[in-house]
Order: sequence, then structure tokens, then C-alpha cells
Amino acid sequence: MSSRQLELSAHAELRSQQRSIPEIGIWLLRDFGRREHAGDGSSKYSFDKKAWKEVERFMGSWHISKMDQLRKAYIIVSSEDRVITAAYREGH
Repeated sequence: MSSRQLELSAHAELRSQQRSIPEIGIWLLRDFGRREHAGDGSSKYSFDKKAWKEVERFMGSWHISKMDQLRKAYIIVSSEDRVITAAYREGH
């Protein structure tokens, strides 16, 4: 995992708490998630199949089955490297 600390906006802290997205989930999204443009210089990080396989390899057998809902999570990170929000994709 990255050694630099991620800064969360007040909105991101609230949303991650409301949506039960743990801090480790935000780290995993940032370090392993697929990055795509989200407008205004922001980026969206989410897990595709390849990224999730990398998480599984990294985490090993460490309760990965309990983290299954994390597969649908995503974060939005500003151009200043600040997490703006955290949520889950619908569907799939």
C-alpha cells in the first residue's frame, strides 16, 4: 500500500461512514483501483476484475470473502489528491 496519507474531505468522511466503506477500502481503491477521469481534474477509482484480482493477491486469504461488498465501492479524488467522496456502484 501507499505510504502517503490520503486526506478525506468532510463529505468523504461522512459518506464513507454512512456507506460502511472502511478506511482500508479507500486505501485499496486508491492503490489498486482502475482510474478514470471524473471531471474538473478529479479522478474516479473503482475495481474492475483485473484490479480486484490484484487485491485478492495482495490480501491473500485475509477475510477476502467478508470484503466482497467492497468490490462495488468507488472513490472520487480531487486533483489536489484529496478524497472527495466514497460510494458504491449500483447493480452488478
